[in-house]
Amino acid sequence: MRLSLRVGSAAALIIVALILLSRRLGAPESPKDFWRFDTSSFRAALRPKPAQDVGRRKWGIGTGHSAVLTYQTSAIEIPNEGIIVMGKLREEDTAWVSAELAEWRNFVYTVDDTNAPAHTPKNKGREALPYLQYIVDHYNDLPAIIIFLHSHRDGWPAGWHTDTMDYSNVDSVRALQREFVLAEGFVSLRCQLSPGCPAEMQPFRQPPKPGNTGEKHYAEAWKVLFGNNDVPKEIGAPCCSQFAVSREQVLQRPLSDYKRMYDWVLNNDLPDEVTSNIMEYSWHIIFGKDPIFCPDTFQCYADVYGEEVVI
Repeated sequence: MRLSLRVGSAAALIIVALILLSRRLGAPESPKDFWRFDTSSFRAALRPKPAQDVGRRKWGIGTGHSAVLTYQTSAIEIPNEGIIVMGKLREEDTAWVSAELAEWRNFVYTVDDTNAPAHTPKNKGREALPYLQYIVDHYNDLPAIIIFLHSHRDGWPAGWHTDTMDYSNVDSVRALQREFVLAEGFVSLRCQLSPGCPAEMQPFRQPPKPGNTGEKHYAEAWKVLFGNNDVPKEIGAPCCSQFAVSREQVLQRPLSDYKRMYDWVLNNDLPDEVTSNIMEYSWHIIFGKDPIFCPDTFQCYADVYGEEVVI
């Protein structure tokens, strides 16, 4: 007998002996089970396979073993849980909101065209008038979260105050941590503290800060907006009037408060830039934060966008 045949026969006998031994000991019969590694940590990282939702089956098997159409009872997502509100000029294209943020409803006011389906009475106070008009018009039917956003999608210089890499409002909204908004009530979409912090607005500073158009008018505006004379000496918050609020936080104030604020924005004699600047440093107070609201930048990224920043 040739040597190769002898070796082959011996190997075959060894394999047969191993299989018989494994059967006797109750070990796995598959040869691949002899080559095993610990996968417990890997499996622990895997999500379990979800249970089949029989309610989503469109077709079932009838008693005669023929396919029959059954009721489809899949869960329906309520579209009233979140909305994006913005103001725009007639020539601005805001189709990107519906196209790229379709999971959010949107309500876009045209501020310079009273023939538009949704519009403000006039172009006054920049974003302030459409923001307040939405609250006044929908106070009794607010969604869980309202994002107040500018009409620009991205890019410099329009989006200079947006913190994402491409100055993108789309990226900001997609990353927004909704649970944090619901827990906090008010969340600024800007985490960078400058401009705005630590105390951009100081109503009693003399002379007023150059370039701060609303400072010298802030104290008088406060008395109308908030209905009292308790004007803070210092107000600070990240600029620039892009934020998210919860329904519960909006409802902390009566509708009459928002109507008073809306009337002030609509009818005051101040230039638009001044009006919007005063509102820019009032939103956080309107929605329950202290006059100085300057969260740590890195903590803000973690809380608002779920991004851990390592330095």
